[in-house]
Amino acid sequence: MSLLAEQFRAAVAKDKDYRMRDEAQADVGYPTGFLNFDFMNGCVVHVKNEQEGLDYNYYSIGITDGCFVMFIGRSGCGKTTLICQMAANIIRRFKTSCIFEDSIEGGLTWARREILSDFHEDELKERFIVRNAGVNAENFYKRIKMIHDEKINNPEKYSYDTGLKDAFGNPIIKFEPTVYILDSIAMIMPEKYADEDELSGNMATTSGARVVAQIFRTIIPMLKTANIMLFVVNHIMQDVQINPMMHSKSQVAYLKQGERLPKGNTVIYLANNIIRLDDATKLKENEAFNIAGSIVEVSLVKSRSNRANQSTKLVFNQLTGFDPILSLFVFMKEHGRVNGAGIGLYIDNHNEFKFSQKNLKEKLNENPEFKKIFMDACADELTKIPSSVSETHKAEDNDMISGILTLTENGMEVK
Repeated sequence: MSLLAEQFRAAVAKDKDYRMRDEAQADVGYPTGFLNFDFMNGCVVHVKNEQEGLDYNYYSIGITDGCFVMFIGRSGCGKTTLICQMAANIIRRFKTSCIFEDSIEGGLTWARREILSDFHEDELKERFIVRNAGVNAENFYKRIKMIHDEKINNPEKYSYDTGLKDAFGNPIIKFEPTVYILDSIAMIMPEKYADEDELSGNMATTSGARVVAQIFRTIIPMLKTANIMLFVVNHIMQDVQINPMMHSKSQVAYLKQGERLPKGNTVIYLANNIIRLDDATKLKENEAFNIAGSIVEVSLVKSRSNRANQSTKLVFNQLTGFDPILSLFVFMKEHGRVNGAGIGLYIDNHNEFKFSQKNLKEKLNENPEFKKIFMDACADELTKIPSSVSETHKAEDNDMISGILTLTENGMEVK
C-alpha cells in the first residue's frame, strides 16, 4: 500500500467530520422495469479479489443510485407517465422507500398514479408524498435536505446490504432509494418571483435561473450521499434564429439543431442522464397491439453509466402507461428474434409456439414453456447491449439475469 495513502486514511479516520474520511462508493443500478432501457443504460461490473478468490462479472442496470435524471420531450409524449412507472418500480421492493412529487404542472391525478404505480389504497398514500401548490426553488431545496438529513442521521433505519460487491470484492451497503420527482424544472421559480403576479422582465428570469442553478449545485452531493434519485421533467424549446443562415451550437450533443432546454446550462452539466422521448409512431385500437397509444423512441442524450446516442423503443398505452412486455417484443423483433407473420409469429426457431401481436401477453400467461422461451431469448439479446461487452467480458452470473427477469415478470401479468 502507498505510504501516503495509508497515513492519510489513518489521519482522517480520527476526524469528527465524516465527510473527510468518506471515499467514493461503487455505483448500484436500480432496474426500472423496462429491460431494454435498463440494459441500454447499464454496464458490466468486474469483481476481482485474489485473496478471496473472486473473479467474476455482473450486470448493473437501470438508473444509478443517487443520480439526477432529466426527461425531455414534446408535450404529450409520455414523460410524466414513464417517470411515475419507473419510480414505482425502483422503490417497490424496499420497505422505507417512497416517492416525493412536486407537480407544478399538475401532470397526474391520484387515479392515474394508482394505475401507473400499481400501488393501491393505503400503500398508494404511504408511498407518494405529492405537492401541487406552493412549490418554489427554496422549499424544493429544503425538502431534499430534510430527506438527506433524516437518512444520514439514521443509517440503521435506512441502510441495506445490496448483496453486490464492488470491483475490489467489498460488500456494497447503500441507503434504500428515495425518488424525488420535479415536474417541471421549466416552471420552478425562486420564492420572491413565484409569489408575484408578473415577472419584471428578462432580468428577473435570468436571476431566477441563477438561483435554480445554485440550488442544483448544492443538492447534487446530497443526492449521492443519501441515495435520492431526482427525476426532473424538462421541455424542449425552439431557438429563434435571427439569421437563418447561422445556427448556434446546441447546449448538449445529440439535441437537434435549433433545440434548447430551459433553465440554462448548469442543470444540463449536472445531470447524470438526459433521456429523450419521441413519440413517432401512433397505434390505433383494433390494429397491431389492439391498443390506442404510440411507440416512443427513448434516447440517451447524456449518460454517465453507458455511452450516449443510443435509443430503444417503448410501447405506450394511453390507458395503462408504458407496457414492458410489448416493449420487449418490439425490441426482439428489431433484433431479428421474431419470425413469421400475422397470427403465425414465433421466437427464433420455436415454431411450435405461435402467437400474434394481439395475444402475445395472453400466451405468456397461459403457457409457462412459451414464457421461458421468450424470456430466455430476451435475456440472451439484452445482455449484448452494455457497451464494450465481448464474450470474455459478458457476465456469467445467470442467477443475476434470472433475478432481474423474474422481478420484471411480476409487473408483466395481464390483468
